Amino acid sequence: MGPDHPQLEIYQESKHGIKYDNFQHLMNLESDSWVVGKDYSAAPTCATCHMSATPNLPVTHDVGERISWTLRPAISFKLENWEQKRGKMKEVCNQCHTKQSTDNFYVQFDEAVELWNEKFAKPAKGLMDYFYESGKLTRTPFDEKLEWTYYELWHHEGRRARHGASMQGPDFTQWHGFYEVAKNFYTKFLPECEEIQKGVTEQILASEYHSWKKGMTEDQKKKVLEFYKQRYGQ
Repeated sequence: MGPDHPQLEIYQESKHGIKYDNFQHLMNLESDSWVVGKDYSAAPTCATCHMSATPNLPVTHDVGERISWTLRPAISFKLENWEQKRGKMKEVCNQCHTKQSTDNFYVQFDEAVELWNEKFAKPAKGLMDYFYESGKLTRTPFDEKLEWTYYELWHHEGRRARHGASMQGPDFTQWHGFYEVAKNFYTKFLPECEEIQKGVTEQILASEYHSWKKGMTEDQKKKVLEFYKQRYGQ
Protein backbone atom coordinates (compact mmCIF):
# COMPACT_ATOMS: atom_id res chain seq x y z
CA MET A 1 0.00 0.00 0.00
CA GLY A 2 3.01 2.29 -0.28
CA PRO A 3 6.69 2.37 0.68
CA ASP A 4 5.99 3.96 4.06
CA HIS A 5 2.83 2.17 5.20
CA PRO A 6 2.64 -1.42 3.88
CA GLN A 7 0.36 -2.64 6.67
CA LEU A 8 -1.74 -4.77 4.32
CA GLU A 9 1.28 -6.51 2.83
CA ILE A 10 2.76 -7.07 6.29
CA TYR A 11 -0.50 -8.58 7.51
CA GLN A 12 -0.74 -10.84 4.46
CA GLU A 13 2.72 -12.33 5.07
CA SER A 14 2.31 -12.59 8.85
CA LYS A 15 1.09 -15.75 10.54
CA HIS A 16 -2.15 -13.91 11.33
CA GLY A 17 -2.76 -13.10 7.67
CA ILE A 18 -1.84 -16.61 6.56
CA LYS A 19 -4.28 -18.08 9.07
CA TYR A 20 -6.99 -15.70 7.87
CA ASP A 21 -6.49 -16.83 4.27
CA ASN A 22 -6.78 -20.47 5.27
CA PHE A 23 -9.36 -20.45 8.06
CA GLN A 24 -11.94 -17.81 7.17
CA HIS A 25 -14.58 -20.54 7.21
CA LEU A 26 -13.93 -21.05 10.93
CA MET A 27 -14.19 -17.37 11.90
CA ASN A 28 -17.97 -17.05 12.22
CA LEU A 29 -17.86 -13.96 10.01
CA GLU A 30 -21.63 -13.90 9.39
CA SER A 31 -22.52 -13.90 13.07
CA ASP A 32 -24.20 -10.89 14.69
CA SER A 33 -22.01 -11.54 17.72
CA TRP A 34 -18.30 -11.43 16.82
CA VAL A 35 -16.23 -11.50 19.98
CA VAL A 36 -12.73 -12.94 19.79
CA GLY A 37 -12.21 -15.78 22.22
CA LYS A 38 -15.96 -16.36 22.38
CA ASP A 39 -17.32 -16.53 18.82
CA TYR A 40 -14.06 -17.28 17.02
CA SER A 41 -10.34 -17.84 17.54
CA ALA A 42 -9.14 -19.25 14.21
CA ALA A 43 -7.49 -16.01 13.03
CA PRO A 44 -7.63 -12.24 13.59
CA THR A 45 -8.39 -9.43 11.18
CA CYS A 46 -7.20 -5.84 11.55
CA ALA A 47 -10.51 -5.08 13.26
CA THR A 48 -10.01 -7.93 15.74
CA CYS A 49 -6.90 -6.40 17.24
CA HIS A 50 -7.66 -2.70 16.93
CA MET A 51 -11.44 -2.28 17.15
CA SER A 52 -13.49 -5.37 17.94
CA ALA A 53 -14.77 -6.58 21.28
CA THR A 54 -13.28 -9.18 23.58
CA PRO A 55 -15.09 -10.81 26.51
CA ASN A 56 -13.72 -7.95 28.64
CA LEU A 57 -13.44 -5.02 26.19
CA PRO A 58 -16.14 -3.21 24.21
CA VAL A 59 -15.98 -2.34 20.53
CA THR A 60 -14.03 0.86 19.83
CA HIS A 61 -13.82 3.12 16.80
CA ASP A 62 -10.57 4.65 18.06
CA VAL A 63 -7.99 2.57 16.20
CA GLY A 64 -5.23 4.02 18.37
CA GLU A 65 -6.81 2.98 21.65
CA ARG A 66 -4.68 -0.17 21.90
CA ILE A 67 -1.43 1.16 20.38
CA SER A 68 1.44 1.87 22.77
CA TRP A 69 4.17 3.15 20.39
CA THR A 70 3.83 5.70 17.63
CA LEU A 71 5.81 4.46 14.64
CA ARG A 72 5.13 7.46 12.40
CA PRO A 73 7.86 9.98 13.33
CA ALA A 74 11.58 9.70 12.71
CA ILE A 75 12.12 8.76 16.36
CA SER A 76 9.42 6.56 17.86
CA PHE A 77 8.09 7.22 21.33
CA LYS A 78 5.55 5.66 23.64
CA LEU A 79 2.20 7.40 23.70
CA GLU A 80 0.47 8.98 26.66
CA ASN A 81 -1.09 6.28 28.86
CA TRP A 82 0.82 3.68 26.84
CA GLU A 83 0.67 1.10 29.64
CA GLN A 84 -3.14 1.24 29.61
CA LYS A 85 -3.22 1.07 25.82
CA ARG A 86 -0.87 -1.91 25.80
CA GLY A 87 -2.91 -3.63 28.47
CA LYS A 88 -5.95 -3.44 26.20
CA MET A 89 -4.04 -4.88 23.25
CA LYS A 90 -2.68 -7.68 25.44
CA GLU A 91 -6.25 -8.46 26.44
CA VAL A 92 -6.95 -9.09 22.75
CA CYS A 93 -3.78 -11.14 22.23
CA ASN A 94 -4.46 -13.32 25.26
CA GLN A 95 -7.75 -14.54 23.83
CA CYS A 96 -5.75 -16.72 21.42
CA HIS A 97 -2.21 -16.74 22.83
CA THR A 98 -0.71 -17.57 26.19
CA LYS A 99 0.32 -14.67 28.40
CA GLN A 100 3.97 -15.67 27.99
CA SER A 101 3.66 -15.63 24.20
CA THR A 102 2.12 -12.15 24.32
CA ASP A 103 4.76 -10.86 26.73
CA ASN A 104 7.56 -12.33 24.59
CA PHE A 105 6.20 -10.60 21.50
CA TYR A 106 6.29 -7.24 23.23
CA VAL A 107 9.88 -7.81 24.37
CA GLN A 108 10.89 -8.39 20.74
CA PHE A 109 8.80 -5.49 19.45
CA ASP A 110 10.17 -3.04 22.02
CA GLU A 111 13.74 -4.10 21.32
CA ALA A 112 13.27 -3.64 17.57
CA VAL A 113 11.90 -0.12 18.01
CA GLU A 114 14.62 0.79 20.50
CA LEU A 115 17.27 -0.57 18.13
CA TRP A 116 15.93 1.68 15.38
CA ASN A 117 15.82 4.67 17.71
CA GLU A 118 19.26 4.31 19.26
CA LYS A 119 21.33 2.91 16.40
CA PHE A 120 19.92 4.84 13.46
CA ALA A 121 17.19 7.40 14.17
CA LYS A 122 18.72 9.51 16.93
CA PRO A 123 22.20 9.74 15.35
CA ALA A 124 20.73 10.59 11.94
CA LYS A 125 18.35 13.23 13.27
CA GLY A 126 21.14 14.67 15.41
CA LEU A 127 23.28 15.18 12.32
CA MET A 128 20.41 16.74 10.37
CA ASP A 129 19.59 19.12 13.23
CA TYR A 130 23.25 20.12 13.46
CA PHE A 131 23.49 20.82 9.73
CA TYR A 132 20.36 22.98 9.80
CA GLU A 133 21.43 24.91 12.90
CA SER A 134 24.94 25.51 11.54
CA GLY A 135 23.65 26.64 8.16
CA LYS A 136 25.26 23.76 6.28
CA LEU A 137 21.80 22.82 5.00
CA THR A 138 19.19 25.35 3.95
CA ARG A 139 15.75 25.40 5.54
CA THR A 140 14.15 24.78 2.14
CA PRO A 141 12.80 21.21 2.18
CA PHE A 142 14.29 18.73 -0.28
CA ASP A 143 16.58 21.13 -2.09
CA GLU A 144 19.66 19.08 -1.16
CA LYS A 145 20.52 15.44 -1.74
CA LEU A 146 21.00 14.55 1.94
CA GLU A 147 17.42 15.54 2.74
CA TRP A 148 16.08 12.97 0.29
CA THR A 149 18.36 10.28 1.67
CA TYR A 150 17.37 11.06 5.26
CA TYR A 151 13.67 11.19 4.42
CA GLU A 152 13.68 7.77 2.81
CA LEU A 153 15.79 6.38 5.65
CA TRP A 154 13.22 7.12 8.36
CA HIS A 155 9.99 7.64 6.45
CA HIS A 156 10.21 4.60 4.16
CA GLU A 157 12.80 2.10 5.37
CA GLY A 158 12.62 2.84 9.09
CA ARG A 159 8.85 2.74 9.13
CA ARG A 160 8.79 -0.58 7.29
CA ALA A 161 11.15 -2.10 9.86
CA ARG A 162 9.06 -0.85 12.77
CA HIS A 163 5.70 -1.75 11.26
CA GLY A 164 7.01 -5.19 10.32
CA ALA A 165 8.06 -5.78 13.91
CA SER A 166 4.71 -4.56 15.23
CA MET A 167 2.73 -7.00 13.05
CA GLN A 168 5.14 -9.95 12.92
CA GLY A 169 6.08 -9.60 9.26
CA PRO A 170 9.70 -10.80 9.18
CA ASP A 171 10.43 -9.85 5.57
CA PHE A 172 9.33 -6.28 6.22
CA THR A 173 11.17 -6.14 9.55
CA GLN A 174 14.42 -7.36 8.06
CA TRP A 175 14.79 -7.39 4.26
CA HIS A 176 12.49 -4.48 3.40
CA GLY A 177 13.28 -2.80 6.72
CA PHE A 178 16.50 -3.06 8.70
CA TYR A 179 18.53 -4.35 5.75
CA GLU A 180 17.57 -1.29 3.70
CA VAL A 181 18.06 0.95 6.74
CA ALA A 182 21.58 -0.32 7.39
CA LYS A 183 22.61 -0.34 3.74
CA ASN A 184 21.55 3.25 3.16
CA PHE A 185 22.68 4.53 6.56
CA TYR A 186 26.24 3.30 6.02
CA THR A 187 26.61 3.65 2.24
CA LYS A 188 24.56 6.79 1.56
CA PHE A 189 23.59 8.84 4.60
CA LEU A 190 26.88 8.85 6.51
CA PRO A 191 29.07 9.37 3.40
CA GLU A 192 26.87 12.27 2.31
CA CYS A 193 27.24 13.79 5.79
CA GLU A 194 31.01 13.46 5.45
CA GLU A 195 30.84 15.31 2.14
CA ILE A 196 29.25 18.23 3.96
CA GLN A 197 31.66 18.20 6.90
CA LYS A 198 34.61 15.84 7.12
CA GLY A 199 34.84 13.97 10.43
CA VAL A 200 31.27 14.72 11.48
CA THR A 201 30.33 11.02 11.74
CA GLU A 202 33.34 9.88 13.78
CA GLN A 203 31.61 10.08 17.16
CA ILE A 204 28.62 8.11 15.87
CA LEU A 205 30.77 5.35 14.42
CA ALA A 206 32.70 5.09 17.70
CA SER A 207 29.52 3.83 19.37
CA GLU A 208 29.25 0.16 20.29
CA TYR A 209 26.28 -0.06 17.92
CA HIS A 210 28.64 0.36 14.98
CA SER A 211 31.63 -1.59 16.27
CA TRP A 212 31.06 -4.24 13.59
CA LYS A 213 32.86 -1.95 11.16
CA LYS A 214 36.09 -2.65 13.02
CA GLY A 215 35.86 -6.28 11.96
CA MET A 216 35.41 -9.50 13.91
CA THR A 217 37.95 -10.89 16.34
CA GLU A 218 39.30 -14.38 15.74
CA ASP A 219 37.25 -15.63 18.68
CA GLN A 220 34.06 -14.12 17.22
CA LYS A 221 34.77 -15.71 13.84
CA LYS A 222 35.31 -19.07 15.51
CA LYS A 223 31.99 -18.86 17.35
CA VAL A 224 30.13 -17.99 14.14
CA LEU A 225 31.69 -20.91 12.27
CA GLU A 226 30.91 -23.28 15.13
CA PHE A 227 27.30 -22.12 15.14
CA TYR A 228 26.86 -22.77 11.42
CA LYS A 229 28.54 -26.17 11.65
CA GLN A 230 26.21 -27.16 14.47
CA ARG A 231 23.13 -25.65 12.85
CA TYR A 232 23.63 -26.74 9.26
CA GLY A 233 26.25 -29.49 9.47
CA GLN A 234 28.61 -27.53 7.23
